[in-house]
Amino acid sequence: MVQSDFLPAIAIAGFLSAALVVTQWLRCAALLWVAFSRHEGDFLGPPRRRLLWISPFVLLIHPGLYLLTALAIVTGLYLQSRVASGWGWFLAGFYVYIVFAVLSFASRYRRIRRHAKNSSL
Repeated sequence: MVQSDFLPAIAIAGFLSAALVVTQWLRCAALLWVAFSRHEGDFLGPPRRRLLWISPFVLLIHPGLYLLTALAIVTGLYLQSRVASGWGWFLAGFYVYIVFAVLSFASRYRRIRRHAKNSSL
């Protein structure tokens, strides 16, 4: 049982760990996007070549997918009430960071699109 004095600290730890984990997820997604998109260039061989050979390495070695799997497992265990209540606070902080990051990105994306629309007139 976790003392109630430590619960906000556990939520803050979830928030800060989400900052690290979300960065790994974005890096993994970027690597997969690069592997599956078409590339051109002299050193890459013929134009419109994909780097599909790198995707197994990204899927097996990069920690982003393992972290996503761990989050899904811990969330599932918490929803089934099979882990301690402290995990709920950790997951709350974690998901609050994800919501904050998505809203921040959406706000920035909207501002960029508005600026691009006004500059093209």
